[in-house]
Amino acid sequence: MAEQYREFVDAGAEIVTVLSDSADRARSYFEQHDIPFPCLVDPEHRVYDLYEVESKVVSMGQRPGLFVIDADGIVRYAHIGWQQWEIPGNADALEVCRGIPCGVIP
Repeated sequence: MAEQYREFVDAGAEIVTVLSDSADRARSYFEQHDIPFPCLVDPEHRVYDLYEVESKVVSMGQRPGLFVIDADGIVRYAHIGWQQWEIPGNADALEVCRGIPCGVIP
C-alpha cells in the first residue's frame, strides 16, 4: 500500500495499519521501509478483538485483515484472511474508497 498511498489520499482516504508488535519494533520496521502512513501499535489486541481479527495457530500468528471504514464509522469493506498472503489487492480497497462520498476521512 505504501506504493499507492497517494492514490488513497487522492480518493479521500487515510491508511492506518495496526500491528500487534511492540512500539520499538513497529517504529524500526516503518523507518526501514519508509512507510508513509500511520501505525497503531496494539500489543494487547484490543483493536484486533474489536474487529474480530483473531490470532490462530493454523494461521501461524496474527490473521490479516483489511477494512474500509467511512467517516461515520461504518465498515464499508471487510476482509479477514487466514494467512498474510490472503489480503485483497489494493485495487479492491481503492475502488471502495472511491465509491464513498467524500472519501473515508472528511
